[in-house]
Amino acid sequence: MPSLLLRPVPCATSRTPRGLLGAPIAASVAVALVETTTVEPAAEAAVGPASDPEALAALAEAQRLQLDRQCIVSVPLQNALVISGEARWDVRMTAWLLWVASELPDSPLWAAYIATLPPADEVTCLINYGPDVAKELQIKDLVEEAKSQYNWAMGVHRKYFDGVQGELAQLKLAASARDTMWAMSMVRTRTFSENVNGEGLTLMVPYADLANHSFRPNATFCMARDNKRFELRLLGPLAPGEEAAISYGETKPNPEVMRDYGFVVPGNPNDRIKLPDQDQLPPLYGASVMESVGFKGDWREGTVAPKRTVLEAADGDPMERVNLNRRRCALLSMTFTDGFPSASQSQGGLFGNWPPKAWTDSGRPPPQHVPAQPRAFELERANVAAVRHSYQAALDELPTSLQTDLQLLASHDSGELRLDGLVAGAVRCRTEHKLLLAEAVAILDEYDRWLARHQEKIATRAR
Repeated sequence: MPSLLLRPVPCATSRTPRGLLGAPIAASVAVALVETTTVEPAAEAAVGPASDPEALAALAEAQRLQLDRQCIVSVPLQNALVISGEARWDVRMTAWLLWVASELPDSPLWAAYIATLPPADEVTCLINYGPDVAKELQIKDLVEEAKSQYNWAMGVHRKYFDGVQGELAQLKLAASARDTMWAMSMVRTRTFSENVNGEGLTLMVPYADLANHSFRPNATFCMARDNKRFELRLLGPLAPGEEAAISYGETKPNPEVMRDYGFVVPGNPNDRIKLPDQDQLPPLYGASVMESVGFKGDWREGTVAPKRTVLEAADGDPMERVNLNRRRCALLSMTFTDGFPSASQSQGGLFGNWPPKAWTDSGRPPPQHVPAQPRAFELERANVAAVRHSYQAALDELPTSLQTDLQLLASHDSGELRLDGLVAGAVRCRTEHKLLLAEAVAILDEYDRWLARHQEKIATRAR
């Protein structure tokens, strides 16, 4: 099987510096780092004549097993930067990377690898957002986090790497703070952590760090069985032209992905909206809200998903599937009621106010819809208006509108208007946040229309 690193297939991901199929690397180095697996002729002969159906099936299964967990990148640890322990791991790895960059400029491995790394101003993790550019994030929590990260990094530079007063000044590792910020950015965004015999290791592994992120990864990373090599392995067969991707964190929402890696995932399934006044907002009938927008499941269990008809309508449209992910996240962000009396209002007994047959296998009754009473619908619509106002206010208070940001990104991506790398990263981040807020507003608008229709039906029956 050809090496993935030697097939120049364009990488269509949100992380442009990476991509196992699209990264420009030195072929000689790639050959040295990558092991490939093929079915040996002897194995084919051992299963019997090619005309034997059972033999052919056995051969196909043997090939499938070899493809599963196949090693696609294998790097000897002597070709990686490895430190043990958690104490100041990022500072120690930063020092090591700076030393390699300054002391091994002619290394066939490290010079070629470092040449593939982006400059600091193209790495948009929050550590690079100084006071002037941090405001472009617009989201208050992220702005504060960026300032904290940047100030910490500058403090590390002054303490350890500053050429005059730093504790490591005599090593001349960094000519300026810019050099330190570059190295710290690489360490923050490109290192791996592994546990070997109970010892925590942090590793910077050339070319293994080209793997992009996916919430549905088809590859993983691990130490080889002999603990002498770091490997990327497939989780299953890889289709021709398919990119090998790993997970940077299965439960990370976009603010954390942006903080650590400098990008956002459109429709990140872990995103949630937390409004400043969330705890004071009235709860809505969750079963009715989800019904109104074509979703099913139990938000109490986190099992919220589009109904089949909604999925079928979005089939073949990747952007619509992303929008459905955002809608799910917005639903899971809202405060819902299941229609049951609170514990303080319960009449007691094993099942409270509900008969045993009303309970589900999860040990609780299914969520209830808005009671079919005119007064209940009036109250629910008033609650919808209050909740919608809070989501719309959160959207309106941001300095630029969603439409403005979408136009900015369109101009940037088309080349009509080139934004600074950090600014472009900030605009993508805040746009995804605004899209999520806008989705919440859209859900509430649809729900209000649904309530109005049902309210009219109740009024008609009462006449």
